[in-house]
Amino acid sequence: MNVRDMLKIPSMEGAKVLAGENQLDRLVTTISVLEVSEPAAYNQMPIKGEYSGNEFVITSFAQIADNIEKQLEVVSILHQHSQLGIILYYVGIIMPEVSQQLIDKMEELNMVLIMMPEKRMELRYSEVISEVLSYVNNEESQFEAQQDILIETIRNLPQGQHQIETGLSILSDKLKCSLFLLNKEQDVLVSKSWPRSLDHHLRDYLQDSTAVKQKNAVIELQQTVYFYTQAPLDLPTLSQPYFLAAFRKEPLSDSQLNSLQRMIETMIKFFGEEQLLNTSQQFFFACQTGDLAMANLLAKKAGITTNQPMDFYCFYKEQGEERLKELIKEYSNNLYYQDAKFEWLIGNSVDTTKGERLKRKTSSEFLFQVKQIPTLEIVHQQMQLIERNLQDLLRAFPNKSLFIPEDLGLVTDVTADFVPIDLSQALKDEEMIDTLAAYFLDYDESINNTAEALFLHNNTIKYRLKKAQEQLGQSFSHTASRYLLVKSLIYYRKYR
Repeated sequence: MNVRDMLKIPSMEGAKVLAGENQLDRLVTTISVLEVSEPAAYNQMPIKGEYSGNEFVITSFAQIADNIEKQLEVVSILHQHSQLGIILYYVGIIMPEVSQQLIDKMEELNMVLIMMPEKRMELRYSEVISEVLSYVNNEESQFEAQQDILIETIRNLPQGQHQIETGLSILSDKLKCSLFLLNKEQDVLVSKSWPRSLDHHLRDYLQDSTAVKQKNAVIELQQTVYFYTQAPLDLPTLSQPYFLAAFRKEPLSDSQLNSLQRMIETMIKFFGEEQLLNTSQQFFFACQTGDLAMANLLAKKAGITTNQPMDFYCFYKEQGEERLKELIKEYSNNLYYQDAKFEWLIGNSVDTTKGERLKRKTSSEFLFQVKQIPTLEIVHQQMQLIERNLQDLLRAFPNKSLFIPEDLGLVTDVTADFVPIDLSQALKDEEMIDTLAAYFLDYDESINNTAEALFLHNNTIKYRLKKAQEQLGQSFSHTASRYLLVKSLIYYRKYR
Protein backbone atom coordinates (compact mmCIF):
# COMPACT_ATOMS: atom_id res chain seq x y z
CA MET A 1 0.00 0.00 0.00
CA ASN A 2 1.34 3.45 -0.88
CA VAL A 3 0.08 6.81 0.41
CA ARG A 4 -2.15 7.25 -2.63
CA ASP A 5 -3.82 3.87 -1.92
CA MET A 6 -4.21 4.75 1.76
CA LEU A 7 -6.16 7.89 0.89
CA LYS A 8 -8.75 5.73 -0.92
CA ILE A 9 -9.79 3.64 2.10
CA PRO A 10 -13.33 4.41 3.40
CA SER A 11 -12.21 5.69 6.82
CA MET A 12 -10.15 8.43 5.13
CA GLU A 13 -12.95 9.80 2.98
CA GLY A 14 -12.68 13.59 2.80
CA ALA A 15 -9.05 13.70 3.97
CA LYS A 16 -6.85 16.37 2.33
CA VAL A 17 -3.15 16.32 1.55
CA LEU A 18 -1.71 19.62 2.80
CA ALA A 19 1.97 18.84 2.24
CA GLY A 20 4.05 16.17 0.50
CA GLU A 21 2.11 15.72 -2.73
CA ASN A 22 5.32 14.45 -4.33
CA GLN A 23 5.56 11.65 -1.75
CA LEU A 24 2.25 9.91 -2.51
CA ASP A 25 3.89 6.89 -4.15
CA ARG A 26 5.88 6.07 -1.00
CA LEU A 27 5.09 2.71 0.62
CA VAL A 28 3.26 2.64 3.95
CA THR A 29 4.45 -0.19 6.21
CA THR A 30 2.73 0.72 9.48
CA ILE A 31 0.76 3.39 11.33
CA SER A 32 0.75 4.45 14.98
CA VAL A 33 -0.62 7.03 17.43
CA LEU A 34 1.70 9.54 19.09
CA GLU A 35 0.43 12.32 21.35
CA VAL A 36 2.93 14.49 23.21
CA SER A 37 2.85 17.55 25.41
CA GLU A 38 6.58 18.27 25.20
CA PRO A 39 8.99 17.58 22.32
CA ALA A 40 11.47 16.55 25.03
CA ALA A 41 9.32 13.44 25.49
CA TYR A 42 11.08 12.04 22.43
CA ASN A 43 14.50 12.22 24.09
CA GLN A 44 14.57 8.50 24.82
CA MET A 45 13.60 7.53 21.28
CA PRO A 46 16.48 6.43 19.02
CA ILE A 47 17.15 8.73 16.11
CA LYS A 48 18.20 6.38 13.35
CA GLY A 49 17.47 2.88 12.20
CA GLU A 50 14.48 2.14 14.43
CA TYR A 51 11.87 3.32 11.95
CA SER A 52 11.67 2.26 8.38
CA GLY A 53 10.88 5.63 6.88
CA ASN A 54 7.45 4.29 5.91
CA GLU A 55 5.47 4.88 9.11
CA PHE A 56 2.59 7.33 9.57
CA VAL A 57 1.81 8.99 12.89
CA ILE A 58 -1.76 9.90 13.86
CA THR A 59 -2.09 12.92 16.15
CA SER A 60 -4.29 15.88 17.04
CA PHE A 61 -1.43 17.84 18.68
CA ALA A 62 -3.89 17.94 21.59
CA GLN A 63 -1.63 19.43 24.26
CA ILE A 64 0.27 21.73 21.90
CA ALA A 65 -2.62 22.69 19.64
CA ASP A 66 -1.94 26.43 20.07
CA ASN A 67 1.85 26.21 20.12
CA ILE A 68 3.12 26.32 16.54
CA GLU A 69 6.76 26.36 17.63
CA LYS A 70 6.38 23.06 19.48
CA GLN A 71 4.50 21.56 16.55
CA LEU A 72 7.42 22.44 14.29
CA GLU A 73 9.86 20.96 16.80
CA VAL A 74 7.88 17.70 16.94
CA VAL A 75 7.83 17.52 13.14
CA SER A 76 11.61 18.00 13.03
CA ILE A 77 12.08 15.19 15.54
CA LEU A 78 9.76 12.90 13.56
CA HIS A 79 11.84 13.68 10.47
CA GLN A 80 15.00 12.73 12.38
CA HIS A 81 13.25 9.45 13.14
CA SER A 82 12.61 8.99 9.38
CA GLN A 83 8.84 9.09 9.73
CA LEU A 84 6.84 9.33 6.52
CA GLY A 85 4.16 11.74 7.67
CA ILE A 86 1.31 12.80 9.94
CA ILE A 87 -2.43 12.24 9.80
CA LEU A 88 -3.96 15.18 11.64
CA TYR A 89 -7.33 14.79 13.39
CA TYR A 90 -9.85 17.18 14.97
CA VAL A 91 -8.80 20.40 13.23
CA GLY A 92 -11.34 23.10 14.12
CA ILE A 93 -12.12 21.35 17.41
CA ILE A 94 -8.89 20.62 19.32
CA MET A 95 -6.51 22.37 16.96
CA PRO A 96 -7.99 25.70 15.75
CA GLU A 97 -6.35 25.54 12.33
CA VAL A 98 -3.31 24.18 10.51
CA SER A 99 -0.67 26.88 10.33
CA GLN A 100 1.11 27.70 7.10
CA GLN A 101 4.40 27.33 9.01
CA LEU A 102 3.58 23.67 9.71
CA ILE A 103 2.65 23.04 6.08
CA ASP A 104 5.83 24.75 4.84
CA LYS A 105 8.00 22.83 7.31
CA MET A 106 6.63 19.47 6.21
CA GLU A 107 7.05 20.41 2.54
CA GLU A 108 10.65 21.37 3.27
CA LEU A 109 11.27 18.01 4.96
CA ASN A 110 9.49 15.99 2.23
CA MET A 111 6.98 14.68 4.76
CA VAL A 112 3.29 14.05 4.06
CA LEU A 113 0.71 16.03 6.04
CA ILE A 114 -2.85 14.72 5.76
CA MET A 115 -5.73 16.54 7.42
CA MET A 116 -8.85 14.57 8.23
CA PRO A 117 -12.20 16.33 7.62
CA GLU A 118 -12.48 19.40 9.86
CA LYS A 119 -14.84 19.71 12.85
CA ARG A 120 -15.64 15.97 12.88
CA MET A 121 -15.34 14.78 16.49
CA GLU A 122 -16.95 11.42 15.68
CA LEU A 123 -13.94 10.33 13.61
CA ARG A 124 -11.79 7.74 15.38
CA TYR A 125 -8.11 6.94 15.14
CA SER A 126 -8.88 3.22 15.42
CA GLU A 127 -10.81 3.10 12.15
CA VAL A 128 -7.90 4.32 10.03
CA ILE A 129 -5.39 2.21 11.98
CA SER A 130 -7.51 -0.93 11.57
CA GLU A 131 -8.06 -0.43 7.83
CA VAL A 132 -4.45 0.49 7.04
CA LEU A 133 -2.99 -2.40 9.03
CA SER A 134 -5.50 -4.78 7.46
CA TYR A 135 -4.30 -3.79 3.98
CA VAL A 136 -0.64 -3.92 5.01
CA ASN A 137 -1.02 -7.33 6.62
CA ASN A 138 -2.84 -8.71 3.58
CA GLU A 139 0.08 -7.59 1.46
CA GLU A 140 2.39 -10.00 3.31
CA SER A 141 1.09 -12.75 1.07
CA GLN A 142 2.19 -10.68 -1.93
CA PHE A 143 5.70 -10.17 -0.55
CA GLU A 144 7.45 -11.85 -3.47
CA ALA A 145 5.49 -9.83 -6.03
CA GLN A 146 6.61 -6.59 -4.37
CA GLN A 147 10.34 -7.26 -4.62
CA ASP A 148 11.08 -4.59 -7.19
CA ILE A 149 8.99 -1.96 -5.37
CA LEU A 150 10.70 -2.72 -2.07
CA ILE A 151 14.17 -2.66 -3.62
CA GLU A 152 13.43 0.70 -5.23
CA THR A 153 12.12 2.04 -1.90
CA ILE A 154 15.31 0.94 -0.15
CA ARG A 155 17.57 2.32 -2.89
CA ASN A 156 15.90 5.73 -2.49
CA LEU A 157 16.57 5.96 1.25
CA PRO A 158 17.94 9.41 2.20
CA GLN A 159 21.69 9.83 2.17
CA GLY A 160 23.35 9.83 5.55
CA GLN A 161 21.23 7.00 6.95
CA HIS A 162 22.64 3.56 7.64
CA GLN A 163 20.78 2.18 4.67
CA ILE A 164 21.32 -1.56 5.22
CA GLU A 165 20.00 -1.23 8.77
CA THR A 166 16.99 0.80 7.61
CA GLY A 167 16.43 -1.58 4.68
CA LEU A 168 16.28 -4.51 7.09
CA SER A 169 13.75 -2.53 9.12
CA ILE A 170 11.51 -2.16 6.06
CA LEU A 171 11.72 -5.88 5.27
CA SER A 172 11.25 -6.84 8.91
CA ASP A 173 8.11 -4.71 9.26
CA LYS A 174 6.77 -5.92 5.93
CA LEU A 175 7.15 -9.63 6.70
CA LYS A 176 6.76 -9.47 10.52
CA CYS A 177 10.06 -11.25 10.72
CA SER A 178 13.32 -10.83 12.71
CA LEU A 179 16.34 -10.55 10.41
CA PHE A 180 20.05 -10.88 11.24
CA LEU A 181 23.07 -10.63 8.96
CA LEU A 182 25.98 -12.79 10.15
CA ASN A 183 29.57 -13.39 9.13
CA LYS A 184 31.18 -16.85 8.94
CA GLU A 185 32.03 -16.68 12.66
CA GLN A 186 28.30 -16.18 13.34
CA ASP A 187 28.85 -12.66 14.67
CA VAL A 188 25.79 -10.43 14.28
CA LEU A 189 26.71 -7.57 11.94
CA VAL A 190 23.35 -5.89 11.41
CA SER A 191 19.94 -6.86 12.73
CA LYS A 192 16.31 -5.87 13.09
CA SER A 193 13.98 -7.81 15.37
CA TRP A 194 10.21 -8.00 15.16
CA PRO A 195 8.99 -7.30 17.76
CA ARG A 196 11.98 -5.22 18.90
CA SER A 197 11.85 -6.62 22.45
CA LEU A 198 13.04 -10.00 21.13
CA ASP A 199 16.45 -8.74 20.05
CA HIS A 200 18.65 -9.85 22.95
CA HIS A 201 16.87 -13.24 23.21
CA LEU A 202 17.51 -13.91 19.52
CA ARG A 203 21.13 -12.81 19.82
CA ASP A 204 21.62 -15.23 22.72
CA TYR A 205 20.18 -18.02 20.60
CA LEU A 206 22.46 -17.23 17.67
CA GLN A 207 25.53 -17.23 19.93
CA ASP A 208 24.70 -20.71 21.20
CA SER A 209 27.02 -23.13 19.39
CA THR A 210 24.28 -25.78 19.37
CA ALA A 211 21.80 -23.55 17.50
CA VAL A 212 20.33 -25.41 14.54
CA LYS A 213 20.86 -23.98 11.08
CA GLN A 214 18.22 -25.70 8.97
CA LYS A 215 15.27 -24.07 7.26
CA ASN A 216 12.19 -23.43 9.44
CA ALA A 217 13.62 -25.17 12.49
CA VAL A 218 11.06 -25.03 15.31
CA ILE A 219 12.40 -23.29 18.42
CA GLU A 220 10.79 -21.86 21.57
CA LEU A 221 11.68 -18.44 22.94
CA GLN A 222 9.85 -16.64 25.72
CA GLN A 223 7.15 -19.35 25.68
CA THR A 224 6.47 -18.68 22.01
CA VAL A 225 7.23 -20.95 19.06
CA TYR A 226 9.25 -19.48 16.18
CA PHE A 227 10.46 -20.86 12.89
CA TYR A 228 14.19 -20.24 12.48
CA THR A 229 15.97 -20.26 9.14
CA GLN A 230 19.61 -19.62 8.33
CA ALA A 231 20.71 -19.38 4.71
CA PRO A 232 23.88 -18.23 2.88
CA LEU A 233 23.83 -15.05 0.80
CA ASP A 234 25.10 -15.24 -2.77
CA LEU A 235 27.83 -12.58 -2.70
CA PRO A 236 30.90 -14.25 -4.22
CA THR A 237 32.71 -11.00 -5.01
CA LEU A 238 32.82 -9.83 -1.38
CA SER A 239 35.68 -10.38 1.03
CA GLN A 240 33.98 -13.16 3.03
CA PRO A 241 30.76 -15.20 3.14
CA TYR A 242 27.66 -13.75 4.79
CA PHE A 243 24.51 -15.40 6.09
CA LEU A 244 20.90 -14.44 6.69
CA ALA A 245 19.17 -15.62 9.86
CA ALA A 246 15.39 -15.18 10.06
CA PHE A 247 12.92 -15.81 12.90
CA ARG A 248 9.17 -15.77 12.30
CA LYS A 249 5.99 -17.09 13.91
CA GLU A 250 4.98 -18.54 10.55
CA PRO A 251 7.33 -20.66 8.41
CA LEU A 252 8.98 -18.96 5.46
CA SER A 253 8.01 -20.36 2.10
CA ASP A 254 10.70 -21.09 -0.47
CA SER A 255 9.62 -18.08 -2.51
CA GLN A 256 9.60 -15.76 0.51
CA LEU A 257 13.10 -16.88 1.52
CA ASN A 258 14.37 -16.49 -2.04
CA SER A 259 12.88 -12.98 -2.20
CA LEU A 260 14.47 -12.02 1.12
CA GLN A 261 17.84 -13.31 0.01
CA ARG A 262 17.64 -11.47 -3.31
CA MET A 263 16.63 -8.16 -1.74
CA ILE A 264 19.29 -8.31 0.97
CA GLU A 265 21.96 -9.28 -1.54
CA THR A 266 20.92 -6.34 -3.71
CA MET A 267 21.06 -4.01 -0.68
CA ILE A 268 24.58 -5.06 0.26
CA LYS A 269 25.84 -4.74 -3.31
CA PHE A 270 24.18 -1.32 -3.69
CA PHE A 271 25.24 0.25 -0.37
CA GLY A 272 28.57 -1.52 0.00
CA GLU A 273 30.15 -4.20 2.14
CA GLU A 274 31.80 -1.55 4.31
CA GLN A 275 28.47 -1.02 6.09
CA LEU A 276 28.83 -4.59 7.36
CA LEU A 277 32.55 -4.50 8.13
CA ASN A 278 33.04 -1.02 9.56
CA THR A 279 33.22 -1.65 13.31
CA SER A 280 33.43 2.09 14.04
CA GLN A 281 30.34 2.84 11.95
CA GLN A 282 28.42 0.03 13.62
CA PHE A 283 29.56 1.18 17.07
CA PHE A 284 28.40 4.79 16.66
CA PHE A 285 25.20 3.65 14.99
CA ALA A 286 24.53 1.34 17.97
CA CYS A 287 25.12 4.29 20.31
CA GLN A 288 22.77 6.51 18.28
CA THR A 289 19.98 3.95 18.34
CA GLY A 290 20.49 3.01 22.00
CA ASP A 291 21.64 -0.55 21.27
CA LEU A 292 24.15 -0.38 24.11
CA ALA A 293 24.65 -4.14 24.34
CA MET A 294 25.92 -4.16 20.76
CA ALA A 295 27.93 -0.97 21.35
CA ASN A 296 29.70 -2.59 24.30
CA LEU A 297 30.54 -5.69 22.25
CA LEU A 298 31.94 -3.57 19.41
CA ALA A 299 33.94 -1.38 21.80
CA LYS A 300 35.56 -4.45 23.37
CA LYS A 301 36.26 -5.84 19.92
CA ALA A 302 38.19 -2.62 19.18
CA GLY A 303 40.18 -2.93 22.40
CA ILE A 304 38.34 -0.23 24.36
CA THR A 305 37.90 -1.08 28.04
CA THR A 306 34.33 0.03 28.75
CA ASN A 307 34.62 -0.34 32.54
CA GLN A 308 37.39 2.28 32.54
CA PRO A 309 36.98 6.02 31.78
CA MET A 310 36.60 6.94 28.11
CA ASP A 311 37.00 10.23 26.23
CA PHE A 312 34.48 11.17 23.55
CA TYR A 313 34.85 13.78 20.80
CA CYS A 314 32.62 15.12 18.04
CA PHE A 315 33.47 17.53 15.24
CA TYR A 316 31.07 19.08 12.74
CA LYS A 317 31.54 21.30 9.73
CA GLU A 318 28.93 22.06 7.08
CA GLN A 319 31.18 21.08 4.17
CA GLY A 320 32.81 18.19 6.05
CA GLU A 321 36.43 18.21 7.16
CA GLU A 322 38.80 15.90 9.03
CA ARG A 323 39.92 17.33 12.36
CA LEU A 324 39.80 14.37 14.76
CA LYS A 325 41.77 11.95 12.64
CA GLU A 326 45.00 13.42 13.95
CA LEU A 327 44.13 12.09 17.40
CA ILE A 328 43.64 8.48 16.29
CA LYS A 329 47.30 7.50 16.55
CA GLU A 330 47.52 9.07 20.01
CA TYR A 331 44.83 6.83 21.47
CA SER A 332 46.01 3.39 22.50
CA ASN A 333 42.60 2.00 21.49
CA ASN A 334 39.88 3.98 19.76
CA LEU A 335 36.93 3.98 17.41
CA TYR A 336 36.73 6.71 14.79
CA TYR A 337 34.03 7.29 12.18
CA GLN A 338 33.27 10.10 9.75
CA ASP A 339 29.89 10.43 8.07
CA ALA A 340 28.65 13.17 5.73
CA LYS A 341 28.94 15.96 8.33
CA PHE A 342 30.25 14.59 11.63
CA GLU A 343 33.46 13.07 12.89
CA TRP A 344 33.13 10.85 15.98
CA LEU A 345 35.94 9.55 18.17
CA ILE A 346 36.02 7.57 21.41
CA GLY A 347 38.80 5.83 23.28
CA ASN A 348 40.32 5.26 26.69
CA SER A 349 41.98 8.35 28.11
CA VAL A 350 43.94 10.74 25.92
CA ASP A 351 46.45 13.19 27.37
CA THR A 352 44.64 16.41 28.32
CA THR A 353 47.17 18.67 26.60
CA LYS A 354 46.60 16.84 23.33
CA GLY A 355 42.85 17.37 23.58
CA GLU A 356 43.20 21.07 24.45
CA ARG A 357 44.95 21.92 21.21
CA LEU A 358 41.69 21.23 19.35
CA LYS A 359 39.76 24.45 18.91
CA ARG A 360 37.05 25.72 16.59
CA LYS A 361 38.41 27.77 13.71
CA THR A 362 35.12 29.36 12.61
CA SER A 363 31.68 29.97 14.10
CA SER A 364 30.14 27.41 11.72
CA GLU A 365 32.18 24.59 13.24
CA PHE A 366 31.22 22.48 16.24
CA LEU A 367 33.85 20.79 18.39
CA PHE A 368 32.72 18.84 21.43
CA GLN A 369 34.48 16.82 24.07
CA VAL A 370 33.48 14.96 27.21
CA LYS A 371 36.21 13.47 29.35
CA GLN A 372 36.22 10.44 31.63
CA ILE A 373 32.89 8.94 30.52
CA PRO A 374 32.00 6.03 32.84
CA THR A 375 29.44 4.32 30.55
CA LEU A 376 28.35 4.22 26.90
CA GLU A 377 24.88 5.38 27.96
CA ILE A 378 26.37 8.88 28.18
CA VAL A 379 27.65 8.61 24.58
CA HIS A 380 24.12 7.66 23.49
CA GLN A 381 22.64 10.65 25.33
CA GLN A 382 25.23 13.13 24.05
CA MET A 383 24.92 11.98 20.41
CA GLN A 384 21.17 12.50 20.54
CA LEU A 385 21.51 15.94 22.12
CA ILE A 386 24.18 17.03 19.63
CA GLU A 387 22.10 16.13 16.58
CA ARG A 388 18.95 17.73 17.97
CA ASN A 389 20.50 20.93 19.30
CA LEU A 390 23.43 21.59 16.98
CA GLN A 391 22.11 24.75 15.31
CA ASP A 392 20.91 26.17 18.62
CA LEU A 393 24.36 25.53 20.12
CA LEU A 394 26.06 27.35 17.27
CA ARG A 395 23.62 30.24 17.67
CA ALA A 396 23.98 30.44 21.46
CA PHE A 397 27.78 30.04 21.56
CA PRO A 398 29.08 31.46 18.26
CA ASN A 399 32.62 32.04 19.55
CA LYS A 400 33.13 29.31 22.14
CA SER A 401 36.31 27.39 21.33
CA LEU A 402 35.19 24.00 22.63
CA PHE A 403 31.81 22.63 23.72
CA ILE A 404 31.20 20.44 26.78
CA PRO A 405 28.11 18.57 28.08
CA GLU A 406 27.07 21.51 30.30
CA ASP A 407 26.60 23.62 27.15
CA LEU A 408 24.28 21.00 25.69
CA GLY A 409 22.32 20.88 28.92
CA LEU A 410 21.87 24.65 29.05
CA VAL A 411 20.69 24.96 25.44
CA THR A 412 18.27 22.04 25.94
CA ASP A 413 16.86 23.65 29.10
CA VAL A 414 16.30 27.06 27.51
CA THR A 415 13.10 26.55 25.53
CA ALA A 416 10.58 29.08 24.27
CA ASP A 417 8.66 28.60 27.55
CA PHE A 418 11.58 29.73 29.68
CA VAL A 419 11.00 33.11 31.37
CA PRO A 420 14.28 35.05 31.08
CA ILE A 421 15.47 38.25 32.66
CA ASP A 422 14.27 41.07 30.42
CA LEU A 423 17.79 42.15 29.49
CA SER A 424 16.72 44.84 27.04
CA GLN A 425 14.57 46.48 29.71
CA ALA A 426 17.05 46.08 32.58
CA LEU A 427 20.22 47.09 30.75
CA LYS A 428 18.79 49.37 28.05
CA ASP A 429 22.02 48.94 26.08
CA GLU A 430 22.55 46.23 23.47
CA GLU A 431 26.31 46.75 23.67
CA MET A 432 26.16 45.82 27.36
CA ILE A 433 24.15 42.68 26.58
CA ASP A 434 26.62 41.64 23.89
CA THR A 435 29.51 42.13 26.31
CA LEU A 436 27.84 39.92 28.93
CA ALA A 437 27.04 37.27 26.29
CA ALA A 438 30.65 37.22 25.09
CA TYR A 439 32.01 37.05 28.65
CA PHE A 440 29.68 34.34 29.97
CA LEU A 441 28.92 32.28 26.85
CA ASP A 442 31.93 32.55 24.56
CA TYR A 443 35.06 33.15 26.62
CA ASP A 444 34.52 31.16 29.85
CA GLU A 445 34.33 34.30 32.02
CA SER A 446 37.81 35.43 31.00
CA ILE A 447 38.21 39.21 31.08
CA ASN A 448 41.40 39.05 28.98
CA ASN A 449 39.87 36.89 26.24
CA THR A 450 36.64 38.90 26.16
CA ALA A 451 38.53 42.20 25.91
CA GLU A 452 40.76 40.86 23.14
CA ALA A 453 37.79 39.52 21.14
CA LEU A 454 35.82 42.77 21.46
CA PHE A 455 38.90 45.00 20.86
CA LEU A 456 38.42 46.67 24.23
CA HIS A 457 40.61 47.36 27.25
CA ASN A 458 40.38 44.99 30.22
CA ASN A 459 39.17 47.86 32.41
CA THR A 460 36.29 48.50 30.00
CA ILE A 461 35.09 44.91 30.44
CA LYS A 462 35.43 45.18 34.24
CA TYR A 463 33.47 48.45 34.22
CA ARG A 464 30.66 46.97 32.11
CA LEU A 465 30.41 43.90 34.35
CA LYS A 466 30.18 46.11 37.44
CA LYS A 467 27.60 48.38 35.78
CA ALA A 468 25.52 45.39 34.67
CA GLN A 469 25.39 44.04 38.23
CA GLU A 470 24.14 47.38 39.46
CA GLN A 471 21.49 47.69 36.76
CA LEU A 472 20.31 44.09 37.22
CA GLY A 473 20.46 44.29 40.99
CA GLN A 474 22.35 40.99 41.10
CA SER A 475 25.78 39.79 42.07
CA PHE A 476 27.55 37.61 39.49
CA SER A 477 29.37 35.85 42.34
CA HIS A 478 26.02 34.45 43.46
CA THR A 479 25.62 31.05 41.78
CA ALA A 480 21.84 31.12 41.29
CA SER A 481 21.89 34.69 39.92
CA ARG A 482 24.73 33.91 37.50
CA TYR A 483 22.94 30.73 36.33
CA LEU A 484 19.72 32.65 35.60
CA LEU A 485 21.70 35.31 33.73
CA VAL A 486 23.52 32.72 31.61
CA LYS A 487 20.22 31.07 30.65
CA SER A 488 18.73 34.50 29.86
CA LEU A 489 21.69 35.30 27.60
CA ILE A 490 21.21 31.97 25.80
CA TYR A 491 17.51 32.81 25.38
CA TYR A 492 18.48 36.24 24.03
CA ARG A 493 20.75 34.70 21.37
CA LYS A 494 18.49 31.74 20.59
CA TYR A 495 15.21 33.60 20.10
CA ARG A 496 15.93 37.26 19.39
